[in-house]
Amino acid sequence: MRQDHLDPPSQGPARVGPEQTGAGATPDKLDCRTLELLKRYHEGRQHLRRGICLLNAGQYDQAALEFAAADRADPAPAGGRCGPPLASLLAACYVGKGQFDLAAQEMERLARQDPSDVTGRIRQALLLWQGGHALEAIERLRESLRDNPDSAELHFQLGTLLAARDEYEEAELRFTQAVTIDKSHTDALVALAQCCAVDQRVTEAKQYLERAQRRRPHDARIGLLLAQAAKSLADQGCTVSIRADMPEVHPAGDDEAMEQLSRMVQAEPEFIDAFLTLPSQEDLDTEVYAVLAEALNRALEHRPQEPALHCAQGWVLNELGRAQEAIAATERAVDLDPRFIRALIQLARLYQKTDRDKDAVTRLEEVLRLGGEYADVYYLLGNLYRRNGQIRRARWAYVSALKINDRYEAARTALRTLAA
Repeated sequence: MRQDHLDPPSQGPARVGPEQTGAGATPDKLDCRTLELLKRYHEGRQHLRRGICLLNAGQYDQAALEFAAADRADPAPAGGRCGPPLASLLAACYVGKGQFDLAAQEMERLARQDPSDVTGRIRQALLLWQGGHALEAIERLRESLRDNPDSAELHFQLGTLLAARDEYEEAELRFTQAVTIDKSHTDALVALAQCCAVDQRVTEAKQYLERAQRRRPHDARIGLLLAQAAKSLADQGCTVSIRADMPEVHPAGDDEAMEQLSRMVQAEPEFIDAFLTLPSQEDLDTEVYAVLAEALNRALEHRPQEPALHCAQGWVLNELGRAQEAIAATERAVDLDPRFIRALIQLARLYQKTDRDKDAVTRLEEVLRLGGEYADVYYLLGNLYRRNGQIRRARWAYVSALKINDRYEAARTALRTLAA
């Protein structure tokens, strides 16, 4: 525990255990991988927002650096839809062992069973490609297109393989066909832009990338390509004007992620502690706290009698500037568990913030009676005593803080000025 700041008691000295604080598992028991993914996600969003601002301001080099950083931070795995279980699982096993030919055979069985299964056909072709059978992979996609000529995804995938073999002329035709069939096919727009760039048609490439960025503003790779195209045109002396879109705070499709976060905070309320160690930036913090507030609301619908969830909700509401709601939530936590030291300290801080010094003192004295003897508890209590003219009590509190931590400079300074 940092002795100059009121951190949660679960991170403090060992004399107060989880059974006394009312807290659940300590942060060291949290899923570190999940925390790392969340941290990377929000770091990526921070870089992405900066990149879009720089792009719109015409600072293309700096924008490109931010987009590249966002792309590196993005934890989202490349995914796709699954085919029927058995063949898909077998294919996945073969891929894991590097046996791409056998994986392709499994996907071919799927394709024969259902000729309309475009996803299975595409996967078979890509597995053939990974196995070194490039021409056979391309031929499989051509066969699939004869059966499904209106599949934008088949045109796109065929164009991708052709472009990888430097057959850009036909690849561009395939990407154009994909966009004609499905105007929302963002990957095809990006691929078209890249074909134009290869052919030195940078203005055309920029137009496709602007369309793609409007459809997928959260994609850092698209932002990077757009910044590069804009810089290329600027270097040629062209006048460049870009109005890139900012991603929504809660992109469509985040509801499932919100439900998952809600389940996580139900299982581990102290997950909130670690989650709030994300990069500090005003707009990012607001977004993070808003997400947490929503997740906690959902969690409390399922577990309304969980004091740690109410305490966490109070913490987040306070960070959002909603002090009275924060007090109500934290008071609910204390009502449910009067020995919940974390909530008592949090409530004291909230009372102090809203000029309820007497109530704050009462809560901190309760903490001490429960055995929560922390240097920062004594320090805060000393400040409250001093503010209300109780000089002897203030001196006792500061001295008590220094007995626990003799390097507590804030308490030492307060004691020295009190004597003066």
